[in-house]
Amino acid sequence: MKKIKLSSVGIVLVAAAVFGGSKAQADAPVLAVAEIQYSDTSGEVIDQSAEHFRRLREFEASLRTDLTASGKVRNAALDCPPNACSVGEIAADELLDKAQAAGAAYLLISSFHKVSTLVQWAKFDIVDVKTRNVVFNRLVTFRGDNDTAWRHAESFIVRQILDHEEQ
Repeated sequence: MKKIKLSSVGIVLVAAAVFGGSKAQADAPVLAVAEIQYSDTSGEVIDQSAEHFRRLREFEASLRTDLTASGKVRNAALDCPPNACSVGEIAADELLDKAQAAGAAYLLISSFHKVSTLVQWAKFDIVDVKTRNVVFNRLVTFRGDNDTAWRHAESFIVRQILDHEEQ
């Protein structure tokens, strides 16, 4: 694993690491999920800010719920003001400190970037809070900007995280 210095510049999503194997919920690693940073450079005429904000919060909630429901991870809440807990609002090092204070072993940070009417990129990284090493990362693209496309993307990344085994 390589060690990286995290910053709020760029698209960073820190996702949780080694959730392979079947552990009892009480023994499962604790994951904190930061709010998702969103950028829209698609140039669309219609302002979809409210829809994107709603979808982001639903995505985050579903991510926490689905990962926890697997029994392979427990959730820790970050102590942040509402709507101010993404790498766009807080430096990654500060988010890691907040995750540590919440008792999390891992922090998931993510950013989405809508590049056109139909294409969005999403970056997910899981960082080990103690070592500050990235233990999982994915850059995915998804098509569409509707509830169905966002639910599909959330389902996909949950499977990616849960199926990941440390190399």
